[in-house]
Amino acid sequence: MIKPIEFILFATDLTSNCQQALNFTNAMATRFQATIYLLHVIKELPGNVDGRLKGLLGRHKWEDLVNAQQANVHRSLTGKTSVNKMVRDDIQNFCKMVGIDDPNFDAKSREILISQGDVAENIITHAKDNNCDLIVMGAKAGGLFSKTSVGSIIKSVLKDTKIPVTVVPST
Repeated sequence: MIKPIEFILFATDLTSNCQQALNFTNAMATRFQATIYLLHVIKELPGNVDGRLKGLLGRHKWEDLVNAQQANVHRSLTGKTSVNKMVRDDIQNFCKMVGIDDPNFDAKSREILISQGDVAENIITHAKDNNCDLIVMGAKAGGLFSKTSVGSIIKSVLKDTKIPVTVVPST
């Protein structure tokens, strides 16, 4: 017998590439009355970009910005304050664009998760921490096994998790 799906992690980069994947997630959540965790991971900047920005802004101003951002993310993830408004608004707009706020949407509930760091690592960690039965990710049409960052993230998640992963190509 197939285990019922109670919790689905939908990882999104908030681009149109994820629209089909969100439609699939909505259908699965509706079918199984599952909870959807919408996850957006803010990628860390590569070291050379980090160094350039530090040089342009000055070390102290850069450190203040980084510390403020980390504090916002930490407070958001621990529930001590609301999540970064801009990212939350982007997620809400994405949901409206693809119909998740439709009154006919019949999934049990949805939670918005925002984290920072390595994307594949965060997807796997959040899926485990929330006891997810399925991870859903969107891919560029034809980009699933290319050398693009989306392709490498998908490959890393597939390689490093024991949770079933569904990759939905965009149209």
